[in-house]
Amino acid sequence: MGPNDRGSTASRLLGSTTLAASLLAAAVALPAILTPAAPAAAQERVEVSTEFRTALEPHGKWQRHQRWGEVWVPASVGRDWRPYTRGRWVYTDDYGWYWNPIEEEASWGLVVYHYGRWVDDGDTGWVWVPGREWGPAWVDWRRGDKAVGWAPLPPDEIVVEVRERPAYWSFVRPQDLVAASIASVLLPPRERDVYIRETVIVNRTVIVSDRGPRFAVNPGIPPAYIAAAYGRPIRTWSVQPRVLVGTGRIPGAVEIQANDLRDRRSRVVRDRSWIRETRTTVEPAVTATLDASNHLVLQSADA
Repeated sequence: MGPNDRGSTASRLLGSTTLAASLLAAAVALPAILTPAAPAAAQERVEVSTEFRTALEPHGKWQRHQRWGEVWVPASVGRDWRPYTRGRWVYTDDYGWYWNPIEEEASWGLVVYHYGRWVDDGDTGWVWVPGREWGPAWVDWRRGDKAVGWAPLPPDEIVVEVRERPAYWSFVRPQDLVAASIASVLLPPRERDVYIRETVIVNRTVIVSDRGPRFAVNPGIPPAYIAAAYGRPIRTWSVQPRVLVGTGRIPGAVEIQANDLRDRRSRVVRDRSWIRETRTTVEPAVTATLDASNHLVLQSADA
C-alpha cells in the first residue's frame, strides 16, 4: 500500500536504530479503518535551555505563563496566524509527514515545529511550550471524504479538549495535502465545525527510544489515501533532520548551533540541501469505502 521500497533509506539514515522505520512501516500498513485513537502522551514541563533561548530570542519574545512556565511568542505574525499553516507537508520514508515551513519562518521553524507543543492562549494568541523530543511535526490528524485536517498538539491533558475545538484545526481537501503552499489551499475557517463532524481522528505519532535520545515518527494519514485523492502517485521526500545542539542528537541528524538560527539569512537557514524530493512514489489506493460500522476503509493498490 505504501511507498516503493519504503524501508530502503532507514538503515542508511538511522544506522543501528532501525526501530523508527519499522514502526513507521507497521503503522502505515495497519488496516486503514478509522477509529478514535488514544490521546497523545502529555509533555512534561521543561526548563528553557540556553540553546532554545538563544535561537528564538531574535524572532519573538519569551514570557512567563502561569500554567506552562516560560513560553515563546512569535513576532511578525498576523492575528489569524496558526502554527503549521505557512509551508508544506511532505511525506518521508523514515519519519512520516514532515512539516517544511516557508523561508520567512525557517529560522525559528526548525525549532518550534519540531520540538515542544503549541497552545492558543486567548489574548496572547499562540504560544510555544518548549520540549526536548524532536519530531517531524507535533500534530493530531483528522481524515474524511471531503477534508483532511491537523491541529498542533498541546503540552498536557487538554489534548482531548483540543480535538473538538475548531480554532485549533486547519483543513484542506485530501488532494491538496501535498500542495507546495498549504496557505493557498486552506479551506474556509467558518466551515471547521462541519469538517470536524465529518472527519475522525487519525493519531499515529510513535515515540522511538532505542539506546539513544527519544524522537518521534508521524505516519498520520496513510499516503496512499492522499495519492488516491490526488489521482496519481505522489513522491516521497528525503529529510536529514536538523537538531539543535544540546537537545540530543538523533541517529542520522545534523547538529546546528543556536547562533546559526538567529539570522534568517544565515547559511544554515538558507541551506535546503538536506530536504529533497526522491524518485520513490506512493501508489494511489484503489478504493475508500464505508464498512458496516460506518468506518472509512482504505483498500490499497497492492492489497
